[in-house]
Amino acid sequence: MRYLSLIAVVTLLLWQQKALAQGCSDAGFCSIGNLTAQGQQSTKAKQRTLKLLLPVGVGDEGVFVFAPGLEYTQTLNNRWAVQGKITFNYASGNLGTVFGAGDVFLSGTYSLPGQKRWKPSVTLGVKLPLNQSNLEAEHRALPMQYQSSLGTVDLIAGISVTSVRWQFAAGYQQPLTGANRNYFLPEYWSNPKAAFYPPSNDFNRRGDLLLRTAYSFQPIRKASLDVGLLGIYHLGKDRYINANIQNDAIAIEGSSGLTLNVTAFLRVPLTTKLELGVTGGVPLVVREVRPDGLTRRFVVAPQISYSF
Repeated sequence: MRYLSLIAVVTLLLWQQKALAQGCSDAGFCSIGNLTAQGQQSTKAKQRTLKLLLPVGVGDEGVFVFAPGLEYTQTLNNRWAVQGKITFNYASGNLGTVFGAGDVFLSGTYSLPGQKRWKPSVTLGVKLPLNQSNLEAEHRALPMQYQSSLGTVDLIAGISVTSVRWQFAAGYQQPLTGANRNYFLPEYWSNPKAAFYPPSNDFNRRGDLLLRTAYSFQPIRKASLDVGLLGIYHLGKDRYINANIQNDAIAIEGSSGLTLNVTAFLRVPLTTKLELGVTGGVPLVVREVRPDGLTRRFVVAPQISYSF
């Protein structure tokens, strides 16, 4: 009961945060392979782990987002591990309600030879969209805040160095397929609330760099709490096309730059195979404009892991 009470307290604290967060789990690379929050790992390695992900949050203009996912990790040997994840997305706001398939993530992680205390590893992966970011309501295109995928194939790479207590990680995510097939322009909606969403017709998103540092400790017996900083630097200005203005792509001013979050990851083993956890973050620095729809006023991400 102490463990469940601790999870409940952390969840309530995260739920009450009103600042804007990056919501980087939507883009994907801060929760893949060795770039994810590690927590304090068990001394007994597990060959297979199945994880149910249940993140909820509220984005721009009060859009409620529930993005469940299922993740499977297979440890092949003391060097190699592979991971697959599939996501879905439910979004509801003042322009409509939609549900759709999200993305498939595939990755491999290789543990490099290192010192006994420090364990370096590298991850290479890919994000494959299950739709083209063109979900609709009332036969009109919805903005990116409602979309279940960014609609692009992305390359993901990362390196991480961990010890019993510390994690240092760096990652890179690059869209490979150019503009998605979203065609939202506010002027085509009769609903005046559409004007508060950034245009995203033929949305072309730039890449991101990630830096993570975290420290793990035990607030109570067996449970571990991982706290740290997560920085995401958007490498350029996102672009869209509006033929009513010009035929060339229009750069979105303020869409590049740094987002810096304070993060927390609580994990509580219930048995030797079953574990509960919750993640969350509070921003210190945010980009001026985030047209990709990844902004969250708060995020609570419970998860259930089964290792066998």
